[in-house]
Amino acid sequence: PFARGYIPGQERVVCLKESDGTVLWQHAYECLYTVSYPAGPRVTPTVHAGKVFALGAEGNLLCLDAKTGQPLWSRDLKKDYEVKAPLWGFAAHPLVDGQKLITLVGGPGSVAVAFDKDTGKELWRALSAKEPGYCPPMIYEAGGQRQLIVWHPEALNSLDPETGRVFWTQPFASKAGLTISTPRQLGDLLLVSAFYNGSLMMRLDSSQPTATEVWRGKSQSERNTDGLHSIISTPFLENGHIYGVCSYGQLRCLKAATGERL
Repeated sequence: PFARGYIPGQERVVCLKESDGTVLWQHAYECLYTVSYPAGPRVTPTVHAGKVFALGAEGNLLCLDAKTGQPLWSRDLKKDYEVKAPLWGFAAHPLVDGQKLITLVGGPGSVAVAFDKDTGKELWRALSAKEPGYCPPMIYEAGGQRQLIVWHPEALNSLDPETGRVFWTQPFASKAGLTISTPRQLGDLLLVSAFYNGSLMMRLDSSQPTATEVWRGKSQSERNTDGLHSIISTPFLENGHIYGVCSYGQLRCLKAATGERL
């Protein structure tokens, strides 16, 4: 297993022996936290094809050899893209897709960036927003296309994962930049849910990469909720129903087709 750790002024990636927890290797680097709740990192390492991809709270993106911990490449997202760390740090898990490592960065035209997973070279960048949010990018198939779903605090977006070209965008502003929980697909439905703004349900077209809004919550309050106002935990969708934990710990069940709370 691989883990992330932080001591004041330093982040590290640690590889442990599965049977007894012996430290096999660790890679540490200087990192001063500017983020709120300065404990982290916030992202679980991704392990793929003999490599470990690790994203730190201050935007240090690393690729390490899984057997030795030897650095293969790295990117300083704040420096390379001239952006600040989000208030609660970089927290969206990078996504391995073929030769690409797709991650949220931020800044004009670079909310989502695809890197070559073996070299760290940028392959494409896309989308603009004041904040990148904290929601991990996901890939779902609909309309005859693989669609990269990127939910940032201004809109829900679908992109071509090969090029970054935008298929469709649905405005859905999220207060305080709180786009966190993972978008979930149920058949031709796609759900996102936010702490203050509640949920948005989209219907994915079956013949082309487009989508239409089905319903959205009306309440803008995390206390006076009308559906599901998720913040960190990802809702679960099954048999026409949505199950999720609401803003202050209430377990909710909604009709997927209408958003009605059951």
